[in-house]
Amino acid sequence: MKAVAPLDRLTTASARTYQTGVTLVELVITIVVVGIALSALISALTTGISNSTTPLWESKALALSQAYLDEISAMRFDDQTPVGGGEVAAAVSPCTASTEGQTRANFDDVDDYNGVSDAPPILIDTTINMVEYASYQVDVLVVCAGTELGLSNNNLAKRISVTVQTPTGDSRSVGIYKGNF
Repeated sequence: MKAVAPLDRLTTASARTYQTGVTLVELVITIVVVGIALSALISALTTGISNSTTPLWESKALALSQAYLDEISAMRFDDQTPVGGGEVAAAVSPCTASTEGQTRANFDDVDDYNGVSDAPPILIDTTINMVEYASYQVDVLVVCAGTELGLSNNNLAKRISVTVQTPTGDSRSVGIYKGNF
């Protein structure tokens, strides 16, 4: 048997131990995997952040459409409807705009709002800060729609539709019916 020198024993023992560091290949693979995971995370965060204002735009659009509907529904059904109520006379042509002029100050019945397209919006109610809505657009459509409600005559009700376009280009429509009573 050959005698092993103490130095040879250390060399032979260290050759059998496992490596405890990281190789270059393992490091590159780790960097690639972490890079892919971070890009997916950043993509998800970017999408979430870009959509975070959507509820704000939609709530403001709803408030604006409600303000328009409140203003329009407070008007008379047509030119023949008496101010303050009373017996409702059948108008000669209940689904046409008044002939007294198309300036906003002259609007006195629901039909006068048909075809209104405001950008920026204009309301009679001055308590609403319209500066906040400067980049919104509002379109109004008023049509006779009595038969949509099951009435015998189409002239007995009107559908008022208000469409609000937000600064992002999305549109939201809200509608109500006003009856001749």
